[in-house]
Amino acid sequence: MRLLLMRHGEASWQAAADSQRPLTEYGQQQVIQQANNKAIDWQGFEQLLVSPYLRTQQTSALLQEYLGYLGAMTLNNNITPDGQCETVQELLLSLPQVDTILVTHQPLISSLIGYFCDGDIFAGEPMMPASIAVLSGSVFARQCMQLETLAHV
Repeated sequence: MRLLLMRHGEASWQAAADSQRPLTEYGQQQVIQQANNKAIDWQGFEQLLVSPYLRTQQTSALLQEYLGYLGAMTLNNNITPDGQCETVQELLLSLPQVDTILVTHQPLISSLIGYFCDGDIFAGEPMMPASIAVLSGSVFARQCMQLETLAHV
């Protein structure tokens, strides 16, 4: 199975609340660039899990548009910036075990890479806006996955 972790594109600081920060025009371009990235095998993903924050929803909508992804976008409050790796693992294990895209935030995304690959939340790659990490393994569990692809804009 594959777990594609994507950080939202660049977001504006002009918003009443952090959760309402929209993507900038450059952030939208970053997401489109990643959707067209030939180093990423976008085929076969069946689930799209998204933080409820505006910028992640906008990132996901652009992915759906440019990839022709017809699956549902599922919002989940556990994948916000202050989410916990153990809670995300529980979420993933409670769902069908299929190739999954998870659109989230820093610092959670780096922690998830470290958690799933090395068992250490501090061992994950630094992830800039619109960065993607593709992990693979037989189960979405701590220290049971490998980093296959890392793509920055």
